[in-house]
Amino acid sequence: MTPTEERKMATYTETLNRIMRGGYDDASPEERAEAVRDLLNMCSVAAGAVTIQPLPFVDSLLISPIQIALVQGIGRIHGHSLDKKAILEMLSTFGASIVTQNVIMAAAKFIPFLGWLVTITMAYALTYAIGEVSDYYFRNGRGVPASELKDMFERIYKTKKEEKQARHKKNESLKDKLEQLKEARKADLLTEEEFEAKKAELLASF
Repeated sequence: MTPTEERKMATYTETLNRIMRGGYDDASPEERAEAVRDLLNMCSVAAGAVTIQPLPFVDSLLISPIQIALVQGIGRIHGHSLDKKAILEMLSTFGASIVTQNVIMAAAKFIPFLGWLVTITMAYALTYAIGEVSDYYFRNGRGVPASELKDMFERIYKTKKEEKQARHKKNESLKDKLEQLKEARKADLLTEEEFEAKKAELLASF
């Protein structure tokens, strides 16, 4: 883990501990917003990570607790306490029912080679959208119409999924170009200095 990653993890852990203690009762709007961002990032990445397992119908069992904890955590940040039943009802309202998630991601697992990438992207985007809509819902006193929540969820989900897909493509492109540079260096088509210079130029362009 890099120093930057360690700092992020320490920040996320501190935020999570403060949420569990109910430490946002007197927090400013800025502090609440920062805590929501930390929780959103932590839970979205975690949801994507658990889909790496190969079994098609297990993803929902692993992701659901993360999403429930996310909604519950955001609710606590805004001064609300919800039981599991209320949270599941909210998830269904957003258009992210557990059954629907399971069916779509399970089907994606059967896509050769690209299935794991599809499920990671879906899990990340779904969880992020759930968090964003939950934050909006709680910030507005839980008085937002279901239709507005659903429309907002679908819009955010689509946007985050497209962003994640673009990022994956960019990363794959970078990986391919770095491999080409390594092959050129092995074939003595580039000196060590030229290789390092071109690698630095390539990394700076992404």
